[in-house]
Amino acid sequence: IMANHLVKPDSRNCKRTRELESQMPDSPQLSSLGKSDSSFSECSGLFYKDETLEKDLNDMSKEINLMLSTYAKILSERAAIDASYIDEIDGLFKEADIIENFLIQKRELLRQRFTVIANTLHG
Repeated sequence: IMANHLVKPDSRNCKRTRELESQMPDSPQLSSLGKSDSSFSECSGLFYKDETLEKDLNDMSKEINLMLSTYAKILSERAAIDASYIDEIDGLFKEADIIENFLIQKRELLRQRFTVIANTLHG
């Protein structure tokens, strides 16, 4: 009974180790060792693609920055033009106020003169 009992765990251990051995070739470390040359060439191709992609991204980034700075310059120029228009309109309003006040004063002077003339004619 004792020998029988010992045989069963051993056979279980053997089965387990066989299962592990059958799984080992599927593990990433062993499979990558067998393909080291091809994976190296793939990696170097990826590095080249990454460098090209990085260069393209840098070029695009420079172009975008240039476009944004040009757009910002145009916006600031337009803002300056708008500000000059506002200043010009302010000047025109001030001038209009001055002319309006001058005309009001002239009207008052004319009214006073007409009053004087009317008084002299009635008198």
